[in-house]
Amino acid sequence: MESFRAAVPFGNGPDDTADRLCAVGRYRALERGCGLPGNPSEDRLVYIATGSAKLVARSAASSCTNATNNHVLAFHFAGDIVSVLRQSDADFRLIALSDLELVIFPSNQFLDVAQDDPVVLRSVLTRSLQALHRSRTKMMQLGHKSARQRIADFLVSMAYRIGGSTRGKCEFALPMSRRDIGDSLGLKIETVSRQFTELREAGLVETEGRSIVRLTNINKLAEEAGTALPPEKPPQN
Repeated sequence: MESFRAAVPFGNGPDDTADRLCAVGRYRALERGCGLPGNPSEDRLVYIATGSAKLVARSAASSCTNATNNHVLAFHFAGDIVSVLRQSDADFRLIALSDLELVIFPSNQFLDVAQDDPVVLRSVLTRSLQALHRSRTKMMQLGHKSARQRIADFLVSMAYRIGGSTRGKCEFALPMSRRDIGDSLGLKIETVSRQFTELREAGLVETEGRSIVRLTNINKLAEEAGTALPPEKPPQN
């Protein structure tokens, strides 16, 4: 709960907004490969305290699965707030890419409390709009960009979301598999591997093992992807 308090600003509402939200939230840990069980009766807001996850459309009923018939809709990381709608076994599911610590809120109860604090509502809305922008950008990529551009754009995005970098060099560890990347971008795993190889040969990417990625120049990779770089983060005082 403390990481949620630290991540979400509380400002103009009642002094006890944080306590009231934490009172309706429930902590849950998920091991790597396990999914958050569906809930057919209520929508939920899920805060990712630690770890990383993928949001998939799946048909398997078990909560822990290595099935390959999932369609990856999005990747989420520590600090994200994910909207998980009420589900049946065939609907969307949040699956852990690494061990996860979550705080789960019934959506209605969260909004009932947060409506008294505009700062909290603004924070949640901002995160939702960012997720919507990523979703729309991804849809555009699937229709208009080559395989090489999709992979380059994906790596630029991960540099920002995982590594916190928007310019120059960057190194980070990808928690998702090449299959997950391909499923997210509408590419076969062989195509993903081939594009990584070509980007390495072009001197834009270096890899180590199955997860470590080094981008030698984010700016040039963004040009390769045909995408705009996010604004630089302001320096910390």
